[in-house]
Parts: sequence; structure tokens; C-alpha cells
Amino acid sequence: MTTRDDRDPQLELALVRYRVIAEALEADDEARPALLRALAQEEHAQPDGQRRRFSLRTLERWVARFHERRLEGLMRAAREDKGALRAVPRPVLERLIALRKEAPWRSTATLIDIVERAGEVARGALRRSTVDRHLDRLGQSRRMLKVAGTKRHVRLSFAHPFDFVVGDFHAGPYVRLDSGDIRRTELGAFIDHTSRFVPESRYGLVEDFMAVRRGLRALCMAFGKSRRLYVDGGPGYQARRFHFACDALGIDLVHSKPYVSEGRGVIERFNRTTKEAFETEVRLRKEPPCLEELNALWRAWLEERYHRRPHSETGEPPLERFERLRTEKAIEPVDPVLLDEVLRIHARRIVHKKTSTVEVGGVAFVVDTSLRSRKVDVLFDPHDLSSVLVYFDGRRIQRASPQLPGEPPLSAPPDSALPPPSVDYLELLRRDHERRRAAELSSLRFRAVRDMGSQLTLAQLIERLRVCTGRPLGDVERALAAETLEALAPLELAIADVALKTAAAATGHGLHASHYLQALREHVLRARRKGTT
Repeated sequence: MTTRDDRDPQLELALVRYRVIAEALEADDEARPALLRALAQEEHAQPDGQRRRFSLRTLERWVARFHERRLEGLMRAAREDKGALRAVPRPVLERLIALRKEAPWRSTATLIDIVERAGEVARGALRRSTVDRHLDRLGQSRRMLKVAGTKRHVRLSFAHPFDFVVGDFHAGPYVRLDSGDIRRTELGAFIDHTSRFVPESRYGLVEDFMAVRRGLRALCMAFGKSRRLYVDGGPGYQARRFHFACDALGIDLVHSKPYVSEGRGVIERFNRTTKEAFETEVRLRKEPPCLEELNALWRAWLEERYHRRPHSETGEPPLERFERLRTEKAIEPVDPVLLDEVLRIHARRIVHKKTSTVEVGGVAFVVDTSLRSRKVDVLFDPHDLSSVLVYFDGRRIQRASPQLPGEPPLSAPPDSALPPPSVDYLELLRRDHERRRAAELSSLRFRAVRDMGSQLTLAQLIERLRVCTGRPLGDVERALAAETLEALAPLELAIADVALKTAAAATGHGLHASHYLQALREHVLRARRKGTT
């Protein structure tokens, strides 16, 4: 008999069966049948504390097997096809092993998804546990290949979406810049702990406050504010303006302790999934993508793969779980005006003693003359320098506008005002200038269009920009929209839709309207140079 450990479950099973038939084994051949019939009517204690009966045929078979092979005969016989492939065809298993060897970081879920999407196996025909067992038996599991993570994390639980949102930056793949250089990217992401839904994420080139600011703005504009925001001690999250913005918006900001990952398991696991399931495929491409292409691939993977597949922790697709739980308790919205102000960049400036201006981004802004030669705090949006907020001694003084050429400093109005001129000379010049620009744009059309179709109106353009920005347009944005449409008119509605949708897909939603208008202008001019419109 083979030597076995005392804790071997097979040996324990044999001993339990032996105790049941021990009395019959000691009796002679004539008395044994009567004893077995009596034992078949009794209940016998089991190792798990329960009691059960065994049929007479079962007891007779145990006695015969004990006489033949002693205790080994009472053990459960091993399956003849143990280790053989039944649920996974051998060609499919060989394909899975080849994909694992090609990129050992690939998760089993990714391997199954690849062969399913390639049509090599029916969807749902493979179970992850079955594939893991066969890969482990053949030495191709990630743990045996020593590429699986070993971190352990504390489990947290929350009832509603945005009760607890975790933010983090993750070092991503390399991208190709316009200059030909190769740079490594940083993925900034926010994940909802309750549903595992990722409401905002995108790749960038640096991890700084500008990236955090862009992500928080898009997050709040698209969904609302989280009750608690949990981040690490990265440089972008340590910015004073970020702390001020969260406090003003009513978001409870919490920083994790250095080198302590408790509470951050959900984002750590998401980053690992991103690395194994998405970034592995990016690195397998022939050449590094540009940043716009990388983000387009990322959005496709996030929406088609991650958000629509059941999560291993919740058992539901993150998108479905998020939408279902959001109906139970609405997420608190954010005032877009307040959001715009609290996420502005801070700068300290000295007001010019003669011109009463402060300079930000190469633009001079006119402030009150009483602040000449004083240090003021200026809050500005680097993507929209149509105005800045001026603070002095902790108090908001004014919203300053850019200084026009030849405009004098602000001063008290004169006692006697001159009568208005009979003609607005500058307005005449502006009108002639716009006519000339319209004529120049028209000259770029190399062929006439017989059927222009539906023409874009200002109201339609403003509505489409509202969808792109995720908020109502301000006065400055409306003026820019009117100026752009007047310069490009007549413009087909279909062409404008293609240009704006392409811009929103490339740069994301929630930016200033000027970004989308610039993309619209470039798209139309490029098409007209080619003679396609």
C-alpha cells in the first residue's frame, strides 16, 4: 500500500468506511449477511457531524474490496480520464498557451476574450477556472511564470455610486510625438469604488495639477461630485489649488499614507488589469501610437471590454451596476460657474504702477487703479484668457478683462462726457475686415457644390458645443461661435457634426468651446483646400 499522510482525505474516507463495516468483517461467513442487513438499517456518523445510511449493496462491495486490497480498497477510485482535456479542445489550449507565452502578463480573461473575438471558440464555451487549471498543470499560469502580483489589500464596501472615488496616476506605454521623440505616458484615472465604473480617465504626458484639474473638471461636469475622494501623495494631488477646489465643492479629500496601499486596492487592481489587458496589446503593435491614437484605443477598450464584462468582485458589469445604483440615489450635481472658478490656476502678480495691469500668459489685464504697485492674487484658466479673477488681501476684488490696444488704465469717469459720435468708424472697419476674411475663405473652395444640403445655424452650433462642453455656453463662447460660423458660412450641418464629434473623441468632453471651434475651423479649411466641400 502506498504511504500516505495522516491528513490525506482519501485515507480518512477509508477509515470512516472501515468503522462502518468493522463488525461484519470480524464475523464468520454465515453471520455476515445478517449483520450487513442490520448495518444498512442504521445511521452512521460522518466526519462532518452528519449521519447517513448506506445501502446493503454498498456495504457488501466495501467488504469485498477490503478483503482484496485492505484499506486502499476502501478509498475512492481515481478517474481514468483524470487530467485529460474534456471542456477545452487541445487546439484551443495550445492557442491559449501560445498567447500566454507571447505576453506572459496577459490575464486568463484576456486570453479567453481573444480566442472568442477571433472566432476560434464559441462565446461562453470556456470557463476561466477550467483554463486556469489546465494552464497551471502545464506550467503556464502567471504565478508559475512569476509574473502575477502578490499584494494584499483591505476590502471596503459602499452602498451608492460616488460615495468613495479613488484617483491615481499609472505609468503607461510610450507614445510617438510630432517631433519624432518617444515619451512615456501617464494614465490619470478616477474609479468609483461601489460599481468599479471608471467615469474619467485619459493618458497624458505629465502627472501635474493641470492633469488633475482636467480630470476633476470632466468628472464633475459629466456626473457630479463624489462624497469622498481618495488619492495618494502625488505632486498633482498635493497642489494647494486642488485642496482649495475640493473644499469649495464640498468634496471630502483624503490622502493615503506613503507606501501604504490599504484602501487603494480597487485602483491598484484596475491599474494591474490595465497593464495586463490593454497596455500589453499596445506594446505588441508594430510602432508606438501617438497620444491621440492611444486615447482612442483606450476609450474603445474601456467601453467595449472593461465596462461591459462582469467584474470579478461585484459579479456585474461596472456600467450596468453604476447605472442601476445611480437610480437609487442621485449624485449631487456641481455648479459649473463655481467649478470654473475654483479650478483656476493661481499666480501672484504686482500691478503695474503706470498701466494698472497684470500680465498672465502674455496677456495684460486691466485692474482697478487703487491696486497699483500692490501684490495681488490672480486666478486664471490657461485655456481661456478672456478674463481673470483678481484677489487682494484674501478678498475678491474684480473680474479683469484684457487690455485693448491703446486703452488707458481704469480711472474715474470724467465729469462731462463727450456727445456720442455720428458714425462708429471702428465698427465700419470691423465689418469690412470680416467681409474680406469671408472672401478669402470662399476662395479656398476649388469646386462648386451644387447641393449644399442642410446648412448649420448658430443655434444648432451652440447646441452641439453645449454637448461637447457639458454645460451652457458663456457670453464669450457664444461670441466665438458666432464669429466662427460667420467666417465659415455657408457650412453643411453634416460636415460640422463630423468635425465636432471627431474633436470630442480626440480631446474628450468638458473643455472650453474654443477648442472645439478651432478643430471645426481646421477641419473645414483642410477639406476646402482638398476640394472635398
